[in-house]
Amino acid sequence: MMNKNYYTIVSSILFILVALLHLVRALMGWDVAIGDYMLPVGRSWVVFGIILCLGAWGIRGSKGYIAISAILFALVALLHLYRVLVTETIIIIDSFVVPLSASWVGFVISTALSAWGFLTYKAKTP
Repeated sequence: MMNKNYYTIVSSILFILVALLHLVRALMGWDVAIGDYMLPVGRSWVVFGIILCLGAWGIRGSKGYIAISAILFALVALLHLYRVLVTETIIIIDSFVVPLSASWVGFVISTALSAWGFLTYKAKTP
């Protein structure tokens, strides 16, 4: 049987990698456009701090982290699905157009991580 701590390790590493991507974006000053909206670089500093703290919290392996991260992954999956099926919004990162297929990949990965998190949380519940 798979160790229940694998989820916290994998999801924490993923959160830390996403935080580092936001740090690189902030340091490099990359422009991000979501449809007609330009995302300010300052938001990446805030998101970097929040997601880095979430990843660090996960490394500690608390049960509360498992539930919250599973909910966050479910919300991310819904955002990806919404982008693909409803809005078909174009995302541009420093003149690179992110294809809609990337949102399908994001949806599948986020859904899998969310399901894994909820199953892990349920297994840890006494």
